[in-house]
Amino acid sequence: MKDIMTNRVLRIFEKLNTYPRESGNEKAVSDYIAAWAAGKGFEVTQDEYMNLIIRKPATDGYEDRDPVILQAHMDMVCEKNSDSSHDFSRDPIALKVEGDWLMSDCGTSLGADDGIGVAAAMAILEDEDAQHPALEVVFTVEEETSFAGAENVDISTLKATRMINLDHACENEVIAGSCGGTGVEFTMPLERCSDFAGDAKAYRITVTGLMGGHSGEDIHRGRGNAITLLIRLLENPAFKVVSISGGTNRLAIPREASAVVLAESREAAVEAVNSAKASFRREYGAVAPDLDIIIGDADFAPPLTDESFAKIAAAVRLYPNGIVSMNGSFENTVESSDNIGIISTEGDVLSLTSEIRGAYRTTVDSIAATIDALAGLLGAEVRYFNGYVPWEYKDESAMKELAIKVYGELRGETMNCIALHAGLECGFFAEKKPELDIISIGPDCIYFHSPQERASIPSILRFYDFLKELLRQA
Repeated sequence: MKDIMTNRVLRIFEKLNTYPRESGNEKAVSDYIAAWAAGKGFEVTQDEYMNLIIRKPATDGYEDRDPVILQAHMDMVCEKNSDSSHDFSRDPIALKVEGDWLMSDCGTSLGADDGIGVAAAMAILEDEDAQHPALEVVFTVEEETSFAGAENVDISTLKATRMINLDHACENEVIAGSCGGTGVEFTMPLERCSDFAGDAKAYRITVTGLMGGHSGEDIHRGRGNAITLLIRLLENPAFKVVSISGGTNRLAIPREASAVVLAESREAAVEAVNSAKASFRREYGAVAPDLDIIIGDADFAPPLTDESFAKIAAAVRLYPNGIVSMNGSFENTVESSDNIGIISTEGDVLSLTSEIRGAYRTTVDSIAATIDALAGLLGAEVRYFNGYVPWEYKDESAMKELAIKVYGELRGETMNCIALHAGLECGFFAEKKPELDIISIGPDCIYFHSPQERASIPSILRFYDFLKELLRQA
């Protein structure tokens, strides 16, 4: 680890991970970067949202070239295993190395999304050997939740006509478009049995061990959603459902979900659990070898009425979840999807929180219309929040062609051009400055938005060399 951290990008990333970076809590890391930039003599501005703009002059011989924006977001999705005591509001994320991979040593998400992008831009700023046009580095906040940073950052004074977003997770791809979307909260009143009687015992049942992942980039990988699996289990007539909870973030595919149930006997409960476990392992064993269903004792409480649970099951079964449609312009690319990320029955109200994604405003609106129709049938209410605009793909892009050329020269391989099924901030920048020629790049990372998140160390090193050469030729 000590030897690896002598690398400029990794050293900066390790330092970033000593600061809280959960969306909405970026002040400390923003203050740190602002002080770091000022200390190196760069012009830096910090706005009321904690966004940063850092300017670095062109190196010798590049004064007449058009400036370039380097852009990344400072925040991260904070996910942790249920047995982790990590406090994201104060605890640093310690790092470890497994083979070629950099991981969290705390049972948490790593924060490579987008800490590696921030670290790469900072490395370019301090790298005295880098050759480049004038740079306008923009670091934003709340990308993982509301996009408030990109939506509100003032780029009217920026002179660049080209932009490199540093928020991708595949080294041999250049992104030239991404989806828009919105958060959704679906709520429905529930009723309980006021006079439930009998000898039933209470049990807590937990579906666990799923892979999870990014609700956009991993939605096509068939990893399973713990919430939908739990509902399938709870439909067993052996159970009367008391409460349901699961998932932690609408942007993450749920890895765990649990319910308190009543059953006439432990034998009946265990039989139902074992039957479901066998089915789920058969369906998802290849992608979730650690899938398990745990049963334990719980405190007795009145169950939901059969009618209320039937409405919950109908809501989860009929709610758009997973891939909605594929993209006809790009092979094997998802065009639109929805992810049920959180479920709760707290306060006798069913709450489902999801994230809609689509390459076009119209497809996002279409999925929303489906949810509205379901809400009308079930007597539920729907609230939409934190919407963001798509970055629509353009065939003609000098930056895209330059990236493909430089990558081919360095790697001897073809760089693939894609439209990403995830929300990037590029759409906001394209809306503010339509003349911007934008691409997005990044090193190989996997399992974003989960405690299994990891970043390829050799890929990070190659990515930084590619970024330097791309700027040298820009």
